[in-house]
Amino acid sequence: MKFNALLITFALITIIGILVRLFLGEKSFLWDLYGTLDTASAVALATLAFAGYMEYTRLEDKIKIYFDVEGKEIDTGLSLLRKDCTRSEIFGLLGMIQKDAKGRFEVRFMKDLTLLDMLQQIQKGKGDKLIIPLQKEEIAQFTLPMKEKQ
Repeated sequence: MKFNALLITFALITIIGILVRLFLGEKSFLWDLYGTLDTASAVALATLAFAGYMEYTRLEDKIKIYFDVEGKEIDTGLSLLRKDCTRSEIFGLLGMIQKDAKGRFEVRFMKDLTLLDMLQQIQKGKGDKLIIPLQKEEIAQFTLPMKEKQ
């Protein structure tokens, strides 16, 4: 329904422009106004297209995942795209590096509402890494293809 309304609006504006050109000629004030609006709308659409492109490229940013164990930032070697930065994606990635494939890893922070705030900030474009705080005993659940960040 919304698409049809936009299509009808576009068609009406086009028909009005054609009628102004046919009946009033190229030297009329309305034709000049129509030409000015045409140019202004083209510039506005180009600006919106550029803004949309920038938003799209920002969603393609790579977000690295780190563990914070007692103040030490450890690179997990995992990353995901900003647009895919959700709790379920993080669970899936962490599941890939857990030692016990039969059970489920237990990380207290994954149940904390702070995680949701962090994810929302990352999705909004603020921040370029996800730091998951772990207790010393929690890190033992994961195979560590990781190295401490220098």
